[in-house]
Amino acid sequence: MKTFVDVGQIFKKIPAFSLILSVLLSVSACQAPANMQQMQSQNKQLQQQLTQHQQEIDQLQVDKQQLQGDNQELKRIMSVLGTEKDSRTAENSLLRGQVREFVQHHIDALKEFLVKGNLLDYIGSELVERAGTEPEKRQAILLIDFANKVTSPGTLTGMGGIASAPTTLTTKVLRKVDNYWVVIWQSQVINFKHAGLNQVNFPVGVGVETGDIMAYYFPQGAPIHFDTGTGDTRYRAHDIRLGESIKKSSLDGAKYHSAYSLGVYGLLH
Repeated sequence: MKTFVDVGQIFKKIPAFSLILSVLLSVSACQAPANMQQMQSQNKQLQQQLTQHQQEIDQLQVDKQQLQGDNQELKRIMSVLGTEKDSRTAENSLLRGQVREFVQHHIDALKEFLVKGNLLDYIGSELVERAGTEPEKRQAILLIDFANKVTSPGTLTGMGGIASAPTTLTTKVLRKVDNYWVVIWQSQVINFKHAGLNQVNFPVGVGVETGDIMAYYFPQGAPIHFDTGTGDTRYRAHDIRLGESIKKSSLDGAKYHSAYSLGVYGLLH
């Protein structure tokens, strides 16, 4: 038969163990309320922090809404300012355009008055009827007038010529560099609309220096009045373009000493 031993009864009979057990139970009973109070205190602090953070979040939401409202107002103001600016820009552009048109009209009228009144300086062979004409020649030709050089610096405003038939041409300014003549400017296409005297203003004046000479390129022939023995106009069949250069010795016509009824108008110093 097995015998069961009551361990509890044995421990109770040991005085030292009973004392230790009592102490442990007392300490546990004291620590439990202390830990509970600490946890309650921490929980209270966390609740306070949570409340504070929630208040901050609510304030940020209010600030965000205020900023959104301010942003919308700024966009509205910028739109109004942009509309006003566009309106002022359009008005200024219109006014500038009208002023330019007014000034240009009077400048053109003044140029025409000066040309027709022979009040401008003239560079070229005299615009008179001459014995020679070449209306039947429709081959391209470049005429370079070496006899009539620019006498002083100034601005060219137009050109003229006497033709025996309508034609087109471009006018060029050549400047000497070493032994070459370089094209420093050329006009747009100029139309001689009828036989006789044609006078055309350049859209924009061109500056010239002392010693510059003039050239005229006729892509369909030069039905221009001319004489021989009174000038020094050289020629060749091919054009010379802006920036290109040419030697006088490479041109034809030296023996004819031709003078063509062509020249330019301007204001020289």
